[in-house]
Amino acid sequence: MSAAPHPDELATGLIRVAPDGRIAWLNRSAADLLARSPAALTDSALADHSPLLSRWMIRARDTARALRAPESRLEPGGQDVDAFFQVLGKDILIELHPVAERVRQRELAERADRAQAMTLLTRRLAHELRNPLAGVRGAAQLIAATPNGERTADHARMIQREVDRITRLIERFAGGEEKRIAAVNLHRVLDDITELLMAEGHQGLAVIKDFDPSIPELMADEGQLHQVFLNLARNAAQAGSTQLRLATRIEHHCALLDQADQHAVRIDFDDDGGGVDADMRDRLFLPLVSGRSDGSGFGLAIVQQIVRAHGGLVEYQPLAAGSRFRVRLPLIPAGEPADG
Repeated sequence: MSAAPHPDELATGLIRVAPDGRIAWLNRSAADLLARSPAALTDSALADHSPLLSRWMIRARDTARALRAPESRLEPGGQDVDAFFQVLGKDILIELHPVAERVRQRELAERADRAQAMTLLTRRLAHELRNPLAGVRGAAQLIAATPNGERTADHARMIQREVDRITRLIERFAGGEEKRIAAVNLHRVLDDITELLMAEGHQGLAVIKDFDPSIPELMADEGQLHQVFLNLARNAAQAGSTQLRLATRIEHHCALLDQADQHAVRIDFDDDGGGVDADMRDRLFLPLVSGRSDGSGFGLAIVQQIVRAHGGLVEYQPLAAGSRFRVRLPLIPAGEPADG
């Protein structure tokens, strides 16, 4: 029968803590995990070396039961351990089991998952960029079929706006774009995206405009709001809708905005399309989530990102036939300062 190993030969760290919180005894592995010598640790307060272990020890003593603290990070060495706390009479015995290899393997797996996600992100970003290009191509076709005149100039300006949006979209994904705050006429932006939808070939979609004429110009980024409204309108068109209702209203003392008790402008996109599956609704605004097999999974994520950056909120509501995407933006009339 072999002799039991000496405590200093164990990979597991062992610490015995006296009722006054001082370290009565510990083995070499425990000292190494705490990055101190045994002599420096013995008879000193555990809280001086690891407040985390000390808090768990007090909890074990107060509850008079064994506790486990998985993957706790020790100070100052930064080691990750599974810590076990056992009540031994008036003392507490702490076992420290290193988990560095397990944590390392998980980090490697997570890194591989992130790399795979970035590959997918790059492919789908290219897909997302094709949407604005479709608008450019549609406008170019209209120019080719239209005699020279005022309408030709309008279509040319549409092409310029869409190219600018492509550039801003790339900048947004790169994290380098800042909001360009200025006075914005929401209804004019909604008129512009309606015209663009028709230029893209969605003439079969009837757009009903129910605008509140009392809504003033707002302080916002017109280009970013154009992106929001166009993505939502395109969603309706691509969901097989035959009708899209655009409605604007003022909500007083809206509790859903970042600043409590702030007035809001509400923009509703109501369509009669196929709707959203119930199991997708909670994840609808996450990246890489799409209800269409050919969808990029970025359109609604971008929408929520932009609206949140303006201090607002986007929500989805199922309708009896179709969907409602409701955008709320802070009512900051032109001339008043806006954050960001």
